[in-house]
Amino acid sequence: MRIDLPGFLEVHAKAVVEARNSARRALAVWRQEIPSVDPAGLLRPLFERSTRTFVWVSPHSSVLAMGSAMDFTHVGHDRFGGVRRAWEQALQTAVAGGPAPPTTPSLVGGFSFAPRPGPLPEALMWVPRVLIARDRGGRTTLALTASVDPRLTTTDGPARAAADAVALLSGAGVRPCPVPLIEGTTTLEIPSASEWKALVALTTEQIAHGRFDKAVLARQLRVTSPWGYDLPSVLGTLLDTQRGSTVFAVAAYGHAFVGATPERLVSLRGGRAESMSLAASMPRGGTAAEDACLRAALLHDDKSRREQEIVTATLRHAFGQVCRDVTVPAQPHVLDLPNLRHLHTRVVGDIADPENASVLDLVERLHPTPAVGGHPRGAALDWLREAEPFDRGWYAGPVGWMNDEQEGDFAVAIRSAHLQEGTATLYAGCGIVAGSDPDVELAETRLKFRPMLNALAVPLSESALYRQPGAKFRLPSLEGPGK
Repeated sequence: MRIDLPGFLEVHAKAVVEARNSARRALAVWRQEIPSVDPAGLLRPLFERSTRTFVWVSPHSSVLAMGSAMDFTHVGHDRFGGVRRAWEQALQTAVAGGPAPPTTPSLVGGFSFAPRPGPLPEALMWVPRVLIARDRGGRTTLALTASVDPRLTTTDGPARAAADAVALLSGAGVRPCPVPLIEGTTTLEIPSASEWKALVALTTEQIAHGRFDKAVLARQLRVTSPWGYDLPSVLGTLLDTQRGSTVFAVAAYGHAFVGATPERLVSLRGGRAESMSLAASMPRGGTAAEDACLRAALLHDDKSRREQEIVTATLRHAFGQVCRDVTVPAQPHVLDLPNLRHLHTRVVGDIADPENASVLDLVERLHPTPAVGGHPRGAALDWLREAEPFDRGWYAGPVGWMNDEQEGDFAVAIRSAHLQEGTATLYAGCGIVAGSDPDVELAETRLKFRPMLNALAVPLSESALYRQPGAKFRLPSLEGPGK
């Protein structure tokens, strides 16, 4: 593979002029097509060469990125708008060249569930120095970016980015092998099984009192390993075992947030927006006959249908505010995954004002959906702030990418874990509605932990996983808001 370095240097020279004339930092971007490469084969060299990495591998496309040419962060409730405005400003001085189209992903990253400080920023999107993207048609594009400081005159940015790209692609190999099961791990459930069941019961009481219709409660499972975790192997295992999901990773500031999510938040391409209503859960069967029975049971279960309809109605309403035409099937279908199945409805709309639309505007409008927060949104989120004994961090937040034309794709970061050194904090949530059974919801969280536990090479026996009690916390008082 040959990188057109002279072409990149020419673009960089124009960016230098732009930076000096505007007295602002400018981006020099070079894009060219390259031969197809297996994303899994790049995982090992990607994480070995950079501490700032992004991975996105969906059934239809992939984005792998290393390094950062420019960061975009923001805090507070305006974090989505803040990142959009900063990106639009950066595009005013950006100079792009090369034969590949501007629809190639440019900005990658994500957001926390709620606007609260944590180990990872509340909003972190960045322009990678090296990005490799494969689109739906199988075309693979290499994007190289150098940042130009108007106060400096160095011109080695393009050469360094090109060298990093060559080293990354030269290191491409086979998929990482799963690591052997890790002995000596310790686990901690927060809240514990008994506390969780009490919290589910208390939440159904709040629903009966009319405070909200649905609240999505989350649990943590903290797994500590004496050996740490190998990120390429973790992601490789997720790619092999969670087909049909989007495998993702964000690594920054010594932390990594990884997972395999089945849930798309929203995509925007060519003026068309798409989302999905994903809710209600049921395990897979041990035989084909049992599997068929469970699928039919989920499709005809009244509680599950009510839970999923809340999500569908909310998405339909949100799309109706920004789209000319919205298409929503009358009935959901069952989405089968390796470990679980869910009720699923595809929601599609044509944007009414595509010239001024941004995928981040749609992200802000939709997040958090009733599938991860609850309904009505305000009352449900108030309850979660009272009831959950931890901050969610990036769990169930939006993770994804966007391009120069404000199009992009974001997923809901569920079935995920936050990794730092030898500790992995796994998350699982359940939608609680009228009639929810605490024992059933407990079993569902444990089932949802399993894909990440398998990827982390943690033994899956019940005695190994849940031999320690969770930390104690005080149940919220019914004398609080909504009583």
